[in-house]
Amino acid sequence: MVYLQELEDKIEALRIKMYEAYNENPTGREVLQISQTLDKVINQLEQKKRDQ
Repeated sequence: MVYLQELEDKIEALRIKMYEAYNENPTGREVLQISQTLDKVINQLEQKKRDQ
């Protein structure tokens, strides 16, 4: 259960980071990189929820 909360916290932090990067440069490479990382973490969370 703690692991799920850690993943949710990481997702929220990545969303904030991506939003900030987007505000600085909407077409920047950093936005894409953060988005890809965010997708992976969201997929991890969904997999863990299914495994319970």
